[in-house]
Amino acid sequence: MHRTIGSTRPTAMKSGIGTPRATRLLPVALLIATLAIPSFPTNAVAIQLKAIGRFGFDGVGSMVYSPMGNLIAVRAARGEVQVVDARTGRPVVMLPGLAFGPVFTPDERTLITAGSVTDDYISIWDVQSGREMGRLDGRGSSLAMSPDGSFVAGVVSGRDEDGNPFPGSGLDIALWSLATGDKVAVLGTHRYVNSLAFSPDGRILASGGGGDDTIKLWDVGGQQEITTLTGHTDTVRSLAFSPDGAILASGSYDGTAKLWDVGSGLEIATLTGHTDGVNAVAFSRGGETLASGSSDRTVKLWDVGSARETVTLTAGQEGGVVMVAFTPDGVSLVSGSSQSPTIDASEDMVRVWDIASRQQVDSFGPPYFDVSRLAFSPDGKILASSGGASSAEIALWDVASGRRLDILTAGGRQFYHLTFSPDGTVLAAGAGGSDGVTLWDVASWQPIAFLEGSAPPTFTPDGTLLATGSGDAITLWDFPSLQQVATLLGHSDGTFPMAFSPDGSILAAGGRSRDRIPNSAVWLWDVGVVIDAARALGPDVPLFPNIARWPGNDDDILDLEFSPDGRLLARGDRAAATRLWDVATGAEVASLSAPDRSRGIAFSPGGRTLASTGNGGNGTLWDVASREEIATFTGSGRSFPSALAYSPDGTLLATGDRGVFLWGVTDSPVDVPTAVEPRGKVRATWAQVKHAARTPTETAFLPNFPNPFNPETWIPFDLHDDAQVTISIRGADGSIVRSLDLGEHPAGTYRTRDRAAHWDGRNQHGEIVSSGVYFAELRAGDFRSTRRIAVRK
Repeated sequence: MHRTIGSTRPTAMKSGIGTPRATRLLPVALLIATLAIPSFPTNAVAIQLKAIGRFGFDGVGSMVYSPMGNLIAVRAARGEVQVVDARTGRPVVMLPGLAFGPVFTPDERTLITAGSVTDDYISIWDVQSGREMGRLDGRGSSLAMSPDGSFVAGVVSGRDEDGNPFPGSGLDIALWSLATGDKVAVLGTHRYVNSLAFSPDGRILASGGGGDDTIKLWDVGGQQEITTLTGHTDTVRSLAFSPDGAILASGSYDGTAKLWDVGSGLEIATLTGHTDGVNAVAFSRGGETLASGSSDRTVKLWDVGSARETVTLTAGQEGGVVMVAFTPDGVSLVSGSSQSPTIDASEDMVRVWDIASRQQVDSFGPPYFDVSRLAFSPDGKILASSGGASSAEIALWDVASGRRLDILTAGGRQFYHLTFSPDGTVLAAGAGGSDGVTLWDVASWQPIAFLEGSAPPTFTPDGTLLATGSGDAITLWDFPSLQQVATLLGHSDGTFPMAFSPDGSILAAGGRSRDRIPNSAVWLWDVGVVIDAARALGPDVPLFPNIARWPGNDDDILDLEFSPDGRLLARGDRAAATRLWDVATGAEVASLSAPDRSRGIAFSPGGRTLASTGNGGNGTLWDVASREEIATFTGSGRSFPSALAYSPDGTLLATGDRGVFLWGVTDSPVDVPTAVEPRGKVRATWAQVKHAARTPTETAFLPNFPNPFNPETWIPFDLHDDAQVTISIRGADGSIVRSLDLGEHPAGTYRTRDRAAHWDGRNQHGEIVSSGVYFAELRAGDFRSTRRIAVRK
């Protein structure tokens, strides 16, 4: 689809254009009365948010390649840890707070991090859920995981309440048991250790020091020092054992890498050629090649047998190389570079190299830029973002991989509002003021039209109309012909947010008028009526709102959105509240506290939840039926984004801040706090967490997952005592559909897929049941509880 940018006031209009289909058949009041009213459960713990991560890195401090090569943990320059897919760069999970030294367990399911200097514990994170599972007692840094996943090695580094190190701190090399959460051994002392590495068999631990530039080898079983390796003239930054454990490689700030014979403790070779410090070393799968990454922004490959350099790879201009790793198949090399969040760079932080051709074959992980507005494409595959210092650019992101697809610009215009047409063929971006609205063809990403208007461009759900605002007027355009069909009289001091009802029959617009008390208000128009009037009077004649004027207050209205069923209109404003109106009666039915203001609001596609974001990128998630707060999420605290959107399938919530953040939205099968920030909430060691999981305080019937489902679901529960367990599935008429006799179960938790009850969606005769609502009853001894479940085909 291509159009020439031209006049914004077309003189011709096709007959019958611009009337939404629904409004030509029924009056507005009848439409509202006949809208479907979905029934939602009011369980305020049924929704859980997971911080998936950011599109774009907020600086890079360090990177860690996972044992099986599936994941990369990136410690951002500001402290949080982002885990990404090592092949695509897709965000997997983001861990909050100030964390150091992330290390994976061998199965890649768990990540271990050290906290800030004032933390007295080491955190254990579940990679799948992003939740803190437990803590190891005592603080450690420069962490390393034993090959069998039993122990974490670290440098004991206690601090006083002012964050200053205790005398002797940073000297002890200690081991923690993941089974108990306790510190089980202190191997000895080594001054200011920067790097730890286990031998492949786990019997030897190597430590690289910064105070004396030495390397020490430790007997893990005997808990004693084996030998000290000397030769580097500056801080030892990285260590790696060869696959057979016979050779140790080290990298130093002195610009060299060294090879050591582990058995004798003698130096084999010094590898020279880097012009700056060596930050990372790694052996190939067979051990015949060593890769080294340096602050000189290069990666060098060395033949271990001859100790000669074989190739130099230039890893870009963004920052020093902090990670090198060979892929498990041995075909490729992955390198990761550092970057300060204050550096303006556009190059990707992670690069993939084909070893045979010595060419870069892939890259991902661009730097972030501030985001204040965003929009999902209707199919959920593309996310468009703009805002902040980069508001003259619109970034297009592939949702599946997290990669940046393209950057759109239009003559230096600053874009503040984004929306896709319902058919996904056009992206509309509002620049504000005289810069108007620019339309891009999605297939070619070429600008195809320009319209006047400062208010956010808004499409009717069926895509027949596009609304834009300019000054005190709102213009309705036929889409896709872009002929003007009506002019509406807006707010005298500016119309800001606009929203069409789900059936396209109502247009709501919030704005400010200094000549009215209160200054702010929401006006509503019957779209069908105003279009009929515009046909009679002309498209340039301003038409007054003809349904209602709902007064606000003296604070600006920042966002408007109808619920998917059209029964509610949500309003976000500067008064630190998100307000809900009943569309049929015009009455305010709820005021939801939003301490960081409601700069952006969004209903989930099913209408079950309402999200709000405000100052600093902080936000809240509410259950619409109960009006209860069910989750919160936090931003950087540094900006004022209005960016908030659910993906079309409702599984993702995107927010804007220092980059685009993604939050996973799921039905939680367990009654757990849903705040994304867990730090300060968990005060148990890993062993205590496991013990508590075995002895629940009460018997409970938990929400099934997924729900709705097709074709199968898992039904979790807790047992306080040993009990005979039966789950009965009944239809809406009370008849038994399926009986699951689970037999005698000991006290414990049955919450995961391998322990919860499983229903395959079939009845007693093995037939697949039809869509609809069913009721599951749990019987466990004297305990009885029923939950509603839904089958959706």
